[in-house]
Amino acid sequence: MINSGIYVLWLHLPKEAVLAVGSLGTFSFPPGIYAYVGSAQRNLQQRLARHRRAEKKLRWHIDYLRAQANCLGAVVFLGAPKDAECRLAEHIRQLPGASLPAGNFGASDCSCPAHLVHLSGLAPDLVALSHAVHNVQLGAAKSLAFFDAGD
Repeated sequence: MINSGIYVLWLHLPKEAVLAVGSLGTFSFPPGIYAYVGSAQRNLQQRLARHRRAEKKLRWHIDYLRAQANCLGAVVFLGAPKDAECRLAEHIRQLPGASLPAGNFGASDCSCPAHLVHLSGLAPDLVALSHAVHNVQLGAAKSLAFFDAGD
């Protein structure tokens, strides 16, 4: 089975949070839906399982937000190459109501403005979240949606 690819982690932050995000700085995160785009060129299943856990050692930028936000689920593009991560993040940044609450969040290894996007116009409707990225063209990689019933 393929255990690599890129993903969108869908989160819901129930109330505003001011968070120190490692060495990136302190940011104010408004409540609502967030999309975080990441990649795992190996051990994708383990990476997603780690993201689903609320309590863990804070290692990546997303860990700081995840400690306050509920994980709704993920859309996974199995086998997609790492460079598709930036294309997917760009697609999400172009969605209506998209904003970047923390510059360079999740994008320290590329030139993107951020891989975390706040989507103010989106409700935590799992069908809408899946459809938001369903038609993204990433070569042969096809999307698979996995959603949780909540934390």
